[in-house]
Amino acid sequence: MKNTRRNLLKSSIAAGGILLAPQGAVAQAPAVITSRRFRAWVTRGRGQTTLQELTLRPIAGRQVLVRTEASSLCYSNVGAVLGLTSAAAAGPNPPAAAPKPAPAKPPAQQRAMIQGHGGVGIVEAVGPEVRRVRVGDRVCVSGTPQCGACYQCLRGRSDQCQFLSDQNFAVMGDMADGTPVYQNSHIGGMAEYMATYEEWVVPTPTQVSAVELAMVCSCVSVAGLGSTTSPSNYVESGSIVAVVGCGPLGLSAVQGARISGAARIIAIDPVAARREVAMKVGATHVLDPNAEGANLLQRIRQLASWPSNQPWGGGRTSGLGPDFVVEAVGAEAAEPRVERGPDATGVQAIQQAYQMCAPGGHIVTTSLARGNVTLPAVTFNIGGRTHHAGQAGGCSPMRDIPRFVAMLESGRYDAKSLATRVVPLDQALVAYEEVAYRTTVTAIMTA
Repeated sequence: MKNTRRNLLKSSIAAGGILLAPQGAVAQAPAVITSRRFRAWVTRGRGQTTLQELTLRPIAGRQVLVRTEASSLCYSNVGAVLGLTSAAAAGPNPPAAAPKPAPAKPPAQQRAMIQGHGGVGIVEAVGPEVRRVRVGDRVCVSGTPQCGACYQCLRGRSDQCQFLSDQNFAVMGDMADGTPVYQNSHIGGMAEYMATYEEWVVPTPTQVSAVELAMVCSCVSVAGLGSTTSPSNYVESGSIVAVVGCGPLGLSAVQGARISGAARIIAIDPVAARREVAMKVGATHVLDPNAEGANLLQRIRQLASWPSNQPWGGGRTSGLGPDFVVEAVGAEAAEPRVERGPDATGVQAIQQAYQMCAPGGHIVTTSLARGNVTLPAVTFNIGGRTHHAGQAGGCSPMRDIPRFVAMLESGRYDAKSLATRVVPLDQALVAYEEVAYRTTVTAIMTA
C-alpha cells in the first residue's frame, strides 16, 4: 500500500487519533500518544514530593511531547521539591539553624506539579500547530522560551520572552486518583516525559552524551555561558574578569570567560572544592571571601592590576578593578553542609560585584538573592558601569544554545567537571539533597 496522505489518515484514525499539520507547515508523521503511563516526581504542596505513576493526556496545538533523556536538578527548585527552609537565611552570618520542612498548604491550595527547568530528550509527538521540530528530533527543553513573535522577542530581548511569565499551565497527565498534574513553567523535567510548548524547545542534533548535553541545556549553564559570551554582554579578549560564586552557573561563566579569551579570571567562592573546579575549568586566580574578609575588594583590585599603569601609554590606573564581573551567588535555600559564605541572602555579593567593577566596566547579575540592594548613589549615577540584569545570562535560546552545544562538541566547554552527581530518576530526591546542601556542584537526573 502506498504511503499516501489518505492511507496515513486512515491508519491514524484506526489507531484512535489523528495529528495534522496546518497549511504551510512542515508535515509531521501521525504520532498520537494517549493514555501512556510514565513516572514523574510530583510535588503537592511545598516539599511534599513523591514518585508517582501518571497517565499522559493527549497533546494539542503547539505542544511537543519529549521523552526525557536527562535533566539538571536546579538549585532554585530546592524549596519546592524538598520544602527546606533555613532560619539562617535572614542576614549576614546569622546563627546556625538546621533546615526544617515548611508547613504544608491546605489541600484546597495544592496543585500537583512536576518540578524541574527542562532537560534534553527525543520528540515523540507534536501538536498540529508545531513547526519548529519533528518526531524523532533530539531537543533541548530550555528554561527560557523564545516564541519569536511577542513584543520582547521582536525587539531582540528573547531572554525576556513574554511566555516566560505565562501562568496558564496545561494539564499534562493524571495521577491514579484522578488528580490533574501540571508542570513547573510549562516544562517540568523531573519525569520520563515533558509535554511542553514549541517555544520552549530548541533542536539539538548532536551525538554527545545526554548527561553532558543536559549540562549545556540547563538554565544555570545557559545563564553562565550567556553572561560571558552572548552578544549583549560579551567578554572582550584580553580583559580581566571576576566571577562571584562558583556553583554551576558561576563555573560556566568562568568557562565562557576563558572561551572568550579573557586574560585573567578571578573566581570567588567559600567552598574549597568549587574553587578547585574553577581552577580546572579556566580560572587563573581563586579567592575565599571568608578568608579575605573586609579586604576582599582590595585583593580583587590588586589582582586586576594591568602591567602598565601609564595613562599615556595605554595603561590603566592601578586598583580600578575587573573589566567584567559576573555575580552568581544567590540566597541560601538551605544551610550548607560545606563552607558557608558571609551572607546567606546573597545581597552582599551583588553589592560587592558592583563595587569591585572598574569604571566603564560591565556587571552581570544572575542570582536569586533575597532582600534589597544598596549602592553608592554617585557611583551608580556617573561611575560608567553598565549593569545587565542576567535572566538566562541575556541569552537568546534559539541563537545561543546551538552555540553552546558546539562549544561542548569541540571540547571548549567542560561539562563533565561540573556534572559531579548523576543519578537515575528514582534517586532524584537523594541527589537534590546534595544540591540543597551544596555537597555537589551539579546533579543530573537520567530517565
